[in-house]
Amino acid sequence: MLSLAHAEPPKEAAFKYLSPDEAIAKMKSPEGFVVNAFAAEPDCQQPFAFTFDERGRVWLCENLNYETRRSDLYNLGPQGRIVILTDTDGDGEMDERKVFKDKIMFPTGIALGHGGVWVGSPPNLLFIPDRNRDDIPDAEPEIKLDGWGRQDRHETLNSFLWGPDGWLYGTHGVFTHSNVGKPGASDSDRQKINAGVWRYHPLNEKFEVFAYGTSNPWGLDFDENGQAFVTACVIPHMFHIIQGGRYHRQAGRHFNPYVYDDIKTIADHRHPSAHGGARFYLADQFPEKYRKKLFMCNIHMHGVLVDEIKRKGSGYVASDPKWGGTFSMSNDPQWLGFNMEIGPDGSLYAIDWHDSDICGRKVLHRKTGRIWRYSWGKQSFPVGMDLTKLPDEELVEMHLHPNEWYVRQSRRLLQERALAGKIKPATLGGLRKILDEHEDPARRLRALWTLQLVGGLGDVMLAPLLNDKAEYIRAWAIQLIAEDKRVPDAVLEKWAVMAREDKSAVVRLFLASAMQRVDHAKRWDVLTALVSHVEDKSDHNLPLLIWYALEPLVVTDEDRTAEVVDACKIPKVSEYIARRRKAGGKAAAVKPRPKGPKAKPAKAVSGKGLV
Repeated sequence: MLSLAHAEPPKEAAFKYLSPDEAIAKMKSPEGFVVNAFAAEPDCQQPFAFTFDERGRVWLCENLNYETRRSDLYNLGPQGRIVILTDTDGDGEMDERKVFKDKIMFPTGIALGHGGVWVGSPPNLLFIPDRNRDDIPDAEPEIKLDGWGRQDRHETLNSFLWGPDGWLYGTHGVFTHSNVGKPGASDSDRQKINAGVWRYHPLNEKFEVFAYGTSNPWGLDFDENGQAFVTACVIPHMFHIIQGGRYHRQAGRHFNPYVYDDIKTIADHRHPSAHGGARFYLADQFPEKYRKKLFMCNIHMHGVLVDEIKRKGSGYVASDPKWGGTFSMSNDPQWLGFNMEIGPDGSLYAIDWHDSDICGRKVLHRKTGRIWRYSWGKQSFPVGMDLTKLPDEELVEMHLHPNEWYVRQSRRLLQERALAGKIKPATLGGLRKILDEHEDPARRLRALWTLQLVGGLGDVMLAPLLNDKAEYIRAWAIQLIAEDKRVPDAVLEKWAVMAREDKSAVVRLFLASAMQRVDHAKRWDVLTALVSHVEDKSDHNLPLLIWYALEPLVVTDEDRTAEVVDACKIPKVSEYIARRRKAGGKAAAVKPRPKGPKAKPAKAVSGKGLV
């Protein structure tokens, strides 16, 4: 490893400083796994966030501005930098280092794509253009969003990740207060967030709070069905994140006083409190029992843990796997992992801040940091790859790859080609073939998401998918149709039928979520149908997701509210309707409406397919 032999131990330390080799000797991992340092000091210092590019190189944020969690070395000016680490000989250790950009203030998150580098640098979300991919910035950073708070340096924008829908996702903690918008935006054009998951669209430049709540989430990933999960600190560690959800907060109140209750953890077990990083193992190097499991770092346990995510109702339960949830323990109190990636080689990577002050009250080691690599046996690293040089058909074929890393890279590259007008017509046919014919719903979803991003879908082609045999295909058709908040009336009619008749709790959950993106006056039929499912009364998510969409309606229309009350088989929703009406100066009880004829089934609509 470049310069590793010349690393010197910190002068101030609460515990004995261990070199990377000494640290590895103390680690305890499952038999058959090999751990090595992909990078370490002095080539890796104060690591805060990292990601892989399409050439398999690591892009690392070194946050040299960090002093304590509530103050920083701003008097010294920006000290952070982005470095590129490359393994040129395939031994799993970096041997080439290049500074891409220095003098960045407090870099907290990083993502690559759409002609440059996206960096969190509170109070800003930055875009550093590098459209010719020569690893030299084309210009100074552009401020895409501002208003990000930094009251608590642990809890500002972080955990950047491209979602399957093409948005840039990230998380945000509870003790930092942000009011986010484009530079110069008025307060009315901004959105507040002080805990939750946010997203930003790189093309139309829209910013949204995807879900509110949790504590200090510092880990975000999507499973093979496109469901988001975050890991959290202090409060229970695992949450299934649904668009429009409100989640258990560590402190403070929700912005909407009529939420009344929020969605709790999906974990059925507890760990010591601080978790960071989240990656589903959707690759093929590890033994099969690890596939689809969610890996995370635990800061207080100084190691890597793993949860098994199992379906229950509309959502999930996170449990210790039957063989145990401890994956690798460092046995080193200075091991502080809080961010993870799955690499192109199928290995698991974790950054280690490497300091004995767990909560960041003081930085004892200013020049330390490691990136650990966990592999099943001794594994080489692919050298010389560059997915940008592959033709469209090979990127389409990669949608069937057993390592999700290749799928996500291929999706983004095809989207970029489509935006540049360089995608081949046959490419859409190849993706459509996977969507229409593949037996695995997860592979079909991969094709569906990419088709949407390359312009190969629209309401006309999405509507028939509302009748698909796979529940997550139906669910994602709902979410994609609702994306622009302009849902055709004919589709809403179909959704009302689905809300009554679809046997999938997942589909009903996506319908409840989508209602928050529909005009108030057009929500009634779907919500009235959703509350009629007695089987959902104890569901982890549905009663509250339905309520969040229904809440603003129940003080606006007496007759329609009465219809909902008459149909409602979910006690919590009935209780909250009465409570909300009373808070709004209305009578808590409403008179039931006379029962009318049942709604007619959906019919075929010209140009829209069966809706």
